Amino acid sequence: MKKLILTSFIVAVTFMFSSVVMAAPKPQPQPPVDQNVLTGCYQKINGQLRIVTSASQCRSSEVAISWNKLGPQGPAGPAGPIGPAGPAGPEGPAGSAGVVATSTFSGNIGIVDVGAEWVFAGATVNVTTTATQRITGAAQAPLGTSSTSANASFSYDLCYSSGSSLTNFSGSSSSQASVSSTAGRVSFTAAASVTPGDGTWQVGYCILNSVAGTVVLDNNDIVNGWVVVTEE
Repeated sequence: MKKLILTSFIVAVTFMFSSVVMAAPKPQPQPPVDQNVLTGCYQKINGQLRIVTSASQCRSSEVAISWNKLGPQGPAGPAGPIGPAGPAGPEGPAGSAGVVATSTFSGNIGIVDVGAEWVFAGATVNVTTTATQRITGAAQAPLGTSSTSANASFSYDLCYSSGSSLTNFSGSSSSQASVSSTAGRVSFTAAASVTPGDGTWQVGYCILNSVAGTVVLDNNDIVNGWVVVTEE
């Protein structure tokens, strides 16, 4: 009988202990501590302050206070003085010089005889170039013939010369044309570009009147043209 009572008592105690353990509240996780906020307890009577980790540590005679380590951001300060200029950067490649010189020419065109060589027709202009500079130009000339026996056939271009012979700008690509007495004067425009090299050159409108080889150009007017020298 005593053994039965003892066993019942142990079971009852074990059940009560388990109930107490299960009923006990679980500890709540503590909020993370803000490292930038300080917490203190301020004594109401003498104003003594002590630093604590939580306001719950303050006594009834104290007041919990807290403040931020960083404090509010202040206004922007005045601008500092301008610093010294930095060193100059590396020099870049030289750009193109562009147009070096511009010239015009204008004048009456005389009779252009039949011949095997290029000849200037009317006024010319002198220009000077270096080895890398280019001459570009254009000119217009009204040309005609009074011959009634045949048309005058010829080549026309711009030419340059440093002596007695002429060199046409376009080489074998020069333009060809013909005129007749019945058509009257016809305007022909030559435009071309060349790099002649280092020197001073006589430049103008030129004609090679040897395509047919029999008819002169003797009903001509005024040639007008221009040339520019540019850096390559």
